[in-house]
Amino acid sequence: MSEKVVVRDLSLRDLDEVVRIHTSAFPRSALTRLGAEAVRRYYRWLIEGPHQAVRAGAFVGVDIVGFCFSGVFKGAMSGFLRANQAYLCLRVLTRPWIATNSIFRNRALRAIRILTRKNKRERRIDVPRPTFGILAIAVDPNRQGLGVGKVLMQQSEEVARKNAFREMSLTVSPSNHRAITFYEGLHWVRVAANGSWQGAMKKALD
Repeated sequence: MSEKVVVRDLSLRDLDEVVRIHTSAFPRSALTRLGAEAVRRYYRWLIEGPHQAVRAGAFVGVDIVGFCFSGVFKGAMSGFLRANQAYLCLRVLTRPWIATNSIFRNRALRAIRILTRKNKRERRIDVPRPTFGILAIAVDPNRQGLGVGKVLMQQSEEVARKNAFREMSLTVSPSNHRAITFYEGLHWVRVAANGSWQGAMKKALD
């Protein structure tokens, strides 16, 4: 590694760079297609929301070259959707072409399911302890090859172990073969559901 990667906590002052890296790393994501302000609102919620989370940024000098949001998130998606319903609806209405995108449709259906089942979950009495999740990880495409992703994943795993978690989880697009290979190289395994794999992965820590 020719340049030293240092990990430290992110704050709202880093939001512009987080948005830039997300939109560069995931140009076809549903969130990116809604515009930079939608991306900003999402990550602002992850930074400010009531989460037990690690908001880690990878720095080379003063430059942010990647980030990872991990931990236990309280309404990471449902809270964001509820807080921004009017804005997100307006974005979709002013961009009708986005509804024809299969990626966006899948995310929209998932969002509806999250919102409709939230109340059912709130009525449960016995809730099992959640796993330590990798919610979002991205590396600046212009800074690939520095081992940034590996450093961020290792740091998240270290925090999970220190907090006595026995398992970590994440979800990846089944078509993102590069990311899947990366995770499997770090000993993550695929978790099938109903006989098929939809992108869920886990890593045992014990």
